[in-house]
Amino acid sequence: MIATLSSCMKDVPTMLLPMLEEEFNFLINKKDQINIETKIKNIRFIGELCKFKIAPAALVFSCLKACLDDFSHHNIDVACNLLETCGRFLYRSPETTIRMANMLEILMRLKNVKNLDPRHSTLVENAYYLCKPPERSARVSKVRPPLYQYIRKLLFSDLDKSSVEHVLRQLRKLPWVECQQYLVKCFLKVHKGKYSQVHLIALLTAGLSRYHDDFAVAVVDEVLEEIRVGLELNDYAMQQRRLAHMRFLGELYSYKHIDSSVVFETLYLIIMFGHGTYEQDVLDPPEDCFRIRLIITLLQTCGHYFTRGSSKRKLDKFLLHFQRYIIMKGPLPLDIEFDIQDLFAELRPNMTRYSSIDELNSALAELEEHERAASVEKPESERHSDNESQKRQPHDDGRGSANGAEGNGKDHGEGADSESYSDSGSIGGHEDEEDLLSEEKSNDASENEGDDEDDGMPVGSDEDEGVEVRQKVVQVDPKEQEDFDRELKALLQESLESRKSEVRSRSSLNMKVPMNVLEGSKDARAVESESGEETVDEEGGNAGGGSKVRVKVLMKKGHKQQTKQMFVPGDCSLVQSTKQQEAAELEEKQNIKRRILEYNEREEEEMNGGSSQMGNWGQGGSNTGSSIRSGGRGNWDGWIRGGARRHHAAGGFYQGYGRRR
Repeated sequence: MIATLSSCMKDVPTMLLPMLEEEFNFLINKKDQINIETKIKNIRFIGELCKFKIAPAALVFSCLKACLDDFSHHNIDVACNLLETCGRFLYRSPETTIRMANMLEILMRLKNVKNLDPRHSTLVENAYYLCKPPERSARVSKVRPPLYQYIRKLLFSDLDKSSVEHVLRQLRKLPWVECQQYLVKCFLKVHKGKYSQVHLIALLTAGLSRYHDDFAVAVVDEVLEEIRVGLELNDYAMQQRRLAHMRFLGELYSYKHIDSSVVFETLYLIIMFGHGTYEQDVLDPPEDCFRIRLIITLLQTCGHYFTRGSSKRKLDKFLLHFQRYIIMKGPLPLDIEFDIQDLFAELRPNMTRYSSIDELNSALAELEEHERAASVEKPESERHSDNESQKRQPHDDGRGSANGAEGNGKDHGEGADSESYSDSGSIGGHEDEEDLLSEEKSNDASENEGDDEDDGMPVGSDEDEGVEVRQKVVQVDPKEQEDFDRELKALLQESLESRKSEVRSRSSLNMKVPMNVLEGSKDARAVESESGEETVDEEGGNAGGGSKVRVKVLMKKGHKQQTKQMFVPGDCSLVQSTKQQEAAELEEKQNIKRRILEYNEREEEEMNGGSSQMGNWGQGGSNTGSSIRSGGRGNWDGWIRGGARRHHAAGGFYQGYGRRR
């Protein structure tokens, strides 16, 4: 401000500088060691005025010489503050460099001669090397190929929420054999980017894994290895990197690159690694709470997915062990305690926080006893259900076997749907990849794993969560499969042709009611006829003995379409023809069903007779029968599309990356 005002107020510097010099002389001549703050403010003010060329260099050198003449106590602090303020400016100025160099040499000689305390010695060295840095060679920058520099620019400079699609396209254009190893190395340096953008690196991993399967595997392996190395070294300088890797591991789970078992193995590794060894005090000192931060980071990233099924039980059990680890640490810092409270409030707000080891041990013993009891009850219930099914099987007739096949097919279908991520976006593969990547991670995708769907199952141990395969998998003869497909295709074609001809001969009186009229209708019968299969609705004729049938008449009043109900006699030609058509359709459905089931039973007999070339066609047949039973006109097309969709879902072909909460 003084330098600015001096351009138009010439008397301001001439009045201020004598006052500052007089104050400096007054303070330096007083021998009592008080008012150190005032002395430092005064000398720094003079040094700043020197850099703006308001105070002459001679004034600064006179002040420095006065301090060096009596180089003790507060004069040392004043001289060092003056050098820190304008010493390098005077040393680098051509007209004052020689005199400033001489002053610095005198300063170092006085420091070596006088027996200064460590604080003053450090102040003198800092002031000297700030003005005159030591000679050293220039820093050699690492030379990278232009391709590697471009990769680092994409990941560390250009990557953000809006450019992730562009970055993914550019990475896919790279020569993969040459750049794969370096890409894995750069993906692991998530601590060099923004912490809030770690999920974008996981999103890029998911996008690249669609085209290079081994890339995601390599990234996951390296992340797990880095986490273990951090636990083995426990270096303070690696803490930022370790936190970023824990966040990255949680995001990899969110994008379905690892299983929940990997997450829980990592959590248990953090609280157990090094304990019980002679290196425990080095790997996990009692006063070190950084492992708690690692666990909080991982659970805050992906813990909200563990809300059902076996993963919920695993998390409940781990949180009990985590509480024991916290209690063994003793009193925690306030910031760690607040983070723990936030974690429990987010994941398990109703969980009890225990305050003693004894209470925790009793809670863990009770949980293990409950799991043991559930694991004993589970095989007994399975054995009981097997016995019941064996008793029921000989007494079933053809209809019962058909229902059983249908039920098995339904169960298998549901299992495929639950074990696959078929609800994680579209299945067809016709969407653009840009549209897929532009979706948010929280809006992407799917539920937890298939084993997390069993909310109603009893609590069991980890060993009981495997899937037992009771049926022997047999190889299918390609020739026999081709014959079956040919016959099935001929059957479908015959049915389609018959239905096409039936559609042409159908009376135009049986029309579909428009959807806008159905939406405005309050009648439950109108909702039932929404599919358009039946437009004639009988009004309890069999129960009440009435001879009238209610029909809906579509009318147009102005620009609005309305339906009006009216009753016609039961012996009317319209009603009779409609009933005949319904009876013919039902009979045709039963014939097709009977033919399919006969073929199914014949195949089962051949399989039971020792034929090793028979596949699991019973399930497909039952699905076919159920689709025929449940559908109306054109259901063969729907069955084909539905079967293909289930096949792709069970095969794991999906185009979504994230998990839905």
